Amino acid sequence: MGKIRENEPLPPHTRLSYDECYAKLILEKIFPNRYENLQLSDKPDLRDLKHNIGIEVTSVIPKEEQEALNLAAMMPYVNEQSQERRRKRLKKMGYRYTEYGMAHPPESYMYDGDFNDVNIKDTPCKRFLEAYEEKIRKLNSGNYAELEKYDLYVYSEEVIDSWMIPKLIQAVNSINVGVKKYRYIYFVTLCEILVFDTEHDECAGIDIADGRKLDGLGEKARKIVEAGEKDE
Repeated sequence: MGKIRENEPLPPHTRLSYDECYAKLILEKIFPNRYENLQLSDKPDLRDLKHNIGIEVTSVIPKEEQEALNLAAMMPYVNEQSQERRRKRLKKMGYRYTEYGMAHPPESYMYDGDFNDVNIKDTPCKRFLEAYEEKIRKLNSGNYAELEKYDLYVYSEEVIDSWMIPKLIQAVNSINVGVKKYRYIYFVTLCEILVFDTEHDECAGIDIADGRKLDGLGEKARKIVEAGEKDE
């Protein structure tokens, strides 16, 4: 476990997962009538004991992109020589770091002018759908706690276009076919949280682009992680 230093990003490995702590706080705030006092757990990662609901938390941010984000996050806290090494590494990976932030390499998909012909699995949504399929398989493997309901929370750095939503609803429903199923699926993108209601074949978007809905939750999640290290 890396040592947590004040006013610096968290180390890559901590006893409690920052992503799970952050998901807990977001769900409790945005859906207070759906979840209450979510407990950090395992298989699934979060549990609402009162409503007997389990929530699995995962990330579809590619390994290389996560490395780039970590390199950029630590840039202000290292010396000039180390900064230069990090810039070279980022450039080699296709990222460009400046004083204003980090530019990601472009990601595209092929289409001939008609989005109806685009296979949703040929877009950046592919990572979300593959992770979802894997989580369905694991949910039905017999290794998860027996609960009344299960939901899934997925982090990403994607930007989802409106034309993709109907295709995503269709793809989600085609995957959600196990004996145990996820009722609500939260797909967290750069600008919104897409909430798939698999019982009603619906998807609603919650705008988080301006950050106000999530204001302060990142700091609270960090405090939970820090407290977890002290409890060791």
